[in-house]
Amino acid sequence: MPVEVDGAALSVATRPDRRQRAHATDAVAALLEEQQFTLGEGPSIEAGASGGQILIADVSSPAGASRWPMFAPVATAAGARATFAFPLQVGAIRLGTLTLYRARPGSLIGEQVADAVTLCRTAVVVMLTAGQTPPNGAVPDQGAWPLGGPGEGRIEVYQATEMVAVQLGTGLQDAFAALRARAFTDGVPLARLARQVVDRRLRFHCSTLPPSDGAAPDSRCLDHVGLGQLRPGSRLVRAPASCGPAGGT
Repeated sequence: MPVEVDGAALSVATRPDRRQRAHATDAVAALLEEQQFTLGEGPSIEAGASGGQILIADVSSPAGASRWPMFAPVATAAGARATFAFPLQVGAIRLGTLTLYRARPGSLIGEQVADAVTLCRTAVVVMLTAGQTPPNGAVPDQGAWPLGGPGEGRIEVYQATEMVAVQLGTGLQDAFAALRARAFTDGVPLARLARQVVDRRLRFHCSTLPPSDGAAPDSRCLDHVGLGQLRPGSRLVRAPASCGPAGGT
């Protein structure tokens, strides 16, 4: 039985604590991935952190809202009622996540889950063979990514994180949390905000002196950059572990 969904997104893990969107089938799938990256919660992130399948039949249910208090209403407003996330892995190599969404609530049956796992395996093969010379000997496009442009704006996010860390005198985790908090409170995509930082059109200021020798930043400084909404270090993005067992219903 085919996997009946309305869209999908594939993200790749570039480091144990970083991932980027490689492809999305439509605007809703792209928005859901972007919002997870901004909010630090959601099925893709949870599948990556747990190494299991995250199968949510109704995101708008009380259980869904309790699980993801920030992401659930965003997903519902975007038209996604059910979401299913699968981590991708080959041996000990962690590659990314495949996340599917559906506009109506409902679970995947066993055959559909099996088909989704097959899609995962196909995605892994494509990811691992990207850039290899075709059998006919033709030279592939340098840097070609068969699933689309690799993670628009994510490089800027990582650059901006380092810049904000210097500006605030914090560690990278606190700087990333500050970026997420500002994007959330301003209602803009994280990548767009990061681009402003990299272009030096936006600078993070702290009302206190930067901490020294790795000391924890002053709480007034964290409040100044909006971390009352997203506390530093909370629910940071982690790499996926496997196409493992179901982790939610």
